[in-house]
Amino acid sequence: MLNTISKSAGAFYLTLLVLPLALPMMSGSATTAVVVMIFGIAAAACNLMLGYAGLLSFAQGTFFGVGSYAVGVLLRSHPGLGLGVLVLCAAAGAVAALVIGMLSIRQKGIYFVMITLAMAQMAFFAALSFPDVTGGENGLLDIPRIGAGLDSVLSESQSQYLVVSVVFFLAFAFLRRVIRSPFGRVLDAVRENETRARMAGYDVQRLKLLAFVISGSVTATAGALYAIQLRSAPLSNIDLMMSETILIMAILGGKRSLLGAVFGALLMTLMAEQLSQLWPRWQMIVGFVLIATVLFAPSGIGGIFSQWRTPHEKRKPGGAHLSSKETV
Repeated sequence: MLNTISKSAGAFYLTLLVLPLALPMMSGSATTAVVVMIFGIAAAACNLMLGYAGLLSFAQGTFFGVGSYAVGVLLRSHPGLGLGVLVLCAAAGAVAALVIGMLSIRQKGIYFVMITLAMAQMAFFAALSFPDVTGGENGLLDIPRIGAGLDSVLSESQSQYLVVSVVFFLAFAFLRRVIRSPFGRVLDAVRENETRARMAGYDVQRLKLLAFVISGSVTATAGALYAIQLRSAPLSNIDLMMSETILIMAILGGKRSLLGAVFGALLMTLMAEQLSQLWPRWQMIVGFVLIATVLFAPSGIGGIFSQWRTPHEKRKPGGAHLSSKETV
């Protein structure tokens, strides 16, 4: 189902419009729905790296934290920036990704992973070591929210929901455009066979670096939205655990499914909210769910929908079989 929706541009964009209306009912509250949309953006940006560039990066939390700190610093000093602050935060995430990418993208496999892991740890301790900028252990507090310019019609919470919904739509539309562009196709070819892509004349390192920068920029935008929602930028936003959380959401949703990333974020958020009330060691259950997903549903939620629909398509005359490579 998610495959079919993703193949049709109209259905894809219609789904993006419907999700902000449906998520409060699916998650139980508008506040949780906002969090799901924000982390859905971050997980989808991670999918670009993991599912299409074939790069496992632990720097996603760094980009998320950069966006959080950037929006905190900018809005506390210039509260009149409005929605334009998100553009600046995206640029900050792109710069951070460019720096980390230039240091790590030349490496392959475990060496690339370890460099991004080391850079993530360095970013965490840098945030901890400069409390005048980041607030140290306390983080940045009293971050003002940005409105949609409809203060006479909407309440503050409704205005915030509208802002997140619009950014959610634009971010997913942008990522879909990237994936389905010639750049996205070539990036997919690099993931499939890097040697052949290099022999065909493509600059593999530059392609990976561009994907890294795009992913970092979108992830930083999600981090900025999260800080605005919380009204603070806590140190946990740039912790290594944030990278792990985003990666888990991407894997649960399906590393090659943009819409699946939303449902991965929904599942992870609901588990964090509900299971933490039942058992203080609720992360163990998340671990079992992740192991089961990797073993029995490696394509994630998006892949489950695809497998459910495939038998029905085979029964139809001319029904096309959609492979996991076509999931968006």
